[in-house]
Amino acid sequence: MDISRWSLSSRMELPDWCFGQKWWIGGYVATTAANAKYFYFSDLPPDIFVLWDVFVSQGGYAAATKIDFTLCLCKELPVAGNIKILTRIMRQFGTPGQAYQIHLPPNTGTHLGPMKVLVEAQNNGIGGAMILPSETANCENTIAVLISALPKEVPDWVVSGLAGVR
Repeated sequence: MDISRWSLSSRMELPDWCFGQKWWIGGYVATTAANAKYFYFSDLPPDIFVLWDVFVSQGGYAAATKIDFTLCLCKELPVAGNIKILTRIMRQFGTPGQAYQIHLPPNTGTHLGPMKVLVEAQNNGIGGAMILPSETANCENTIAVLISALPKEVPDWVVSGLAGVR
């Protein structure tokens, strides 16, 4: 059944398996002692996508235990002057204009999901800023987001009320 004309909120109510293939977009972010590092992922997401998970890791012998970062929609690499005015992807964390703070043991990673957040990218890519405030040495980090497109078709039986029977 074609559901491409359904409202975005109606499509978000479908079971998770209706969203189909999910994929990771991300990359490495090398940070230097207590300085913000801005990044931009070269892979562009669909104009409207669903954010399912965010993975953050840090590595290095002198790795910090605290990471401040934010993810936002942008057309190019963000810079210090515009990072606060860009549309944040993880609006449910923290307050506008501030980074989301997580604490990690050295040389580990964490998943911030599962989540199911609708993001209207409107031809923008994903970028952001990361800082390890207590870092004293260079460190290599990974940030990746798990996304999927919105479904445009589902089997007829999903709409007829039998979706939970499977």
